Amino acid sequence: MIKIAGNALTMNQKDEIPRVQRVSLHAPSAADGALNKGIVHDSGYPVTICEKMIATVKGIIFDFDGTLFDNSRIAFHLVFANPFSAVYLWMERLVRSDFAGRDFATPEKYYRAFFSKLGKVCRAQPELMRKWYFNHYMPRMVRILKKHYKPRPGMDELLHLLGNPSNNFKTAVYSDYPFLDERMKALKLDVSQEIHLYGPESFGAQKPSPRPFLQIAKNLGLQPEEILVIGDREDTDGLGAYNAGMRFFCLETGRRRYFRLDPNRQKPNTETQGPTLLMYAGKWDGLRNLLMGRIS
Repeated sequence: MIKIAGNALTMNQKDEIPRVQRVSLHAPSAADGALNKGIVHDSGYPVTICEKMIATVKGIIFDFDGTLFDNSRIAFHLVFANPFSAVYLWMERLVRSDFAGRDFATPEKYYRAFFSKLGKVCRAQPELMRKWYFNHYMPRMVRILKKHYKPRPGMDELLHLLGNPSNNFKTAVYSDYPFLDERMKALKLDVSQEIHLYGPESFGAQKPSPRPFLQIAKNLGLQPEEILVIGDREDTDGLGAYNAGMRFFCLETGRRRYFRLDPNRQKPNTETQGPTLLMYAGKWDGLRNLLMGRIS
């Protein structure tokens, strides 16, 4: 079962699908009349729940696609760049969805299983699919990012501050797709060595498997409860954070993704009894200001 102790999420059981409890970026901490009642800024405004939460965070794991940049219409650009590969692109997404949460222990085992399944649905040899993926598909994605996309406003400045060792703040970017270094550079996000990059080749697993999140925490030298995961999907980023005992901030992008854990795609019951994913949520400008205030 899940219990909320203050603003931290603690887990005693991980095999239940949680309901989502959404906490707005601007929700005051004293809104319920009990939690941190009377705590205010010097300006006289009440401290928000998110501000209280971020004050205890020592590390961040960013998702990449849809989080560091708005990835709307990326499927269109991928197909338009090479219409003959449309079937491969569609099948790759179906196989990726089928592999969500699966952990193969090593990258080679993961890729062997992934391309075996992809080859089967595409009626092609696994080695052919592997070559298409690494030699054509991913390089094409890098080119499309460079041509059509930009990072979210202020993202480069934020990453620069987070990568400054003097801030004593640990940061990682974790994507389910490879070529992360190339894709970061395509967006002109020049990250320092202090920002750790991870992809499927790092672990041999896909979100929301908890092992990659826990390994990142270990690499950063932090406890899971000291880390905030920031992503645009609660069914991968959020559930991965939940499984690893980390906190989660869902970036609201305007795309209808926020309640996928609910089988009816409806806003779930917000009562806190039973397994609950505590999901902080808000738009990019508010989140950026919150993080800048934390590290500056």
